[in-house]
Amino acid sequence: MQYYIDLKRKKRNTAGAKAPADINAICASMGMESFFMPKIPDKNKVLNKAWLFTVPPYYWMKLRSTCKSGDVVIFQHPMYGNRITNYFLPSIQKKGVRFIAVIHDLESLRHGISGILTQSESTSILSDNVLLKKFNYVIAHNQKMKEYLISQGFAPDKVGTLDIFDYLYDGKTEKKEGISGTLSVAGNLAPAKSGYIYQLGELAKDFHVNLYGNNFDKNRHFDHVTYKGSFLPEELPLKIEGDFGLIWDGPSAKTCEGNTGNYLRYNNPHKTSLYLASGIPVIVWKESAMADFVLKNQVGYVIDNLEEINAIYRDLNEDEYREIKNNTLKIAEKLKSGYYFKKALNQYLQQDL
Repeated sequence: MQYYIDLKRKKRNTAGAKAPADINAICASMGMESFFMPKIPDKNKVLNKAWLFTVPPYYWMKLRSTCKSGDVVIFQHPMYGNRITNYFLPSIQKKGVRFIAVIHDLESLRHGISGILTQSESTSILSDNVLLKKFNYVIAHNQKMKEYLISQGFAPDKVGTLDIFDYLYDGKTEKKEGISGTLSVAGNLAPAKSGYIYQLGELAKDFHVNLYGNNFDKNRHFDHVTYKGSFLPEELPLKIEGDFGLIWDGPSAKTCEGNTGNYLRYNNPHKTSLYLASGIPVIVWKESAMADFVLKNQVGYVIDNLEEINAIYRDLNEDEYREIKNNTLKIAEKLKSGYYFKKALNQYLQQDL
């Protein structure tokens, strides 16, 4: 039997719950059984800590009694209760149960989000360098993340790659013709995290910028920039418009820097999947891990700094853009069907273990 741990998450106008929900849906489509675990309550630290030491152990004991030798369990990393998971995981594995971890984030590598999320170093080390190593198999974002994990002591044959996150969406991907001269930026627009956004007004000389997401500073006015609002991830493919979607992060328009900017060297930003599933080619930082995917599949451009986007628009012709767009639409169909997670998972499940 194959199980996936179904941790219910509240729907919000962010991408945070979309990727885990999609993994669950793909697992269900593959005939796996759901094993429910409750989400951590939104209470104060004392009550949350008490909850962690009482509720999760019950569910881990239930999972241990449910699983039998030869079973496989899909775990989405990170999850709450690292110490509890670290305790129960080996005892379930002793029954002959294999655990596969699908990485969403490595906090030991990202080191939080400026002005938004902090994570203790000890918790990150336990989560990423102790607990994660106990899994039978780990699905990393891409080859760059895999190489990082190997450098941290993970066995190469125990790490696979996703390449890009899927983006399940049952709507039709529009095939809009022509170049409109617009660039889309989706995500957390908080100045502390995405300071580069507030420089786009000066840089956007040859194109217009459409912004989608939370925490935009509406007190700032920019020429060439329009804030379009915040939408649920399931709604956004119908709302988002642009010739390209931008994947960038950090305070600077000259390079991606800071903790989240540097993290682009290793992770698969979920907004990449959003853009491509919506039929929108992308522009990414040249040193990001996603640059390899973009170049291999010819679904956009890679740049060193944001000023280069002006040249892209000045030199872009209809035939060239049409080819990139057609490549993007092919990738969109794969993303919308769960192709990449199924491929990564089957690479392990089909091994002669």
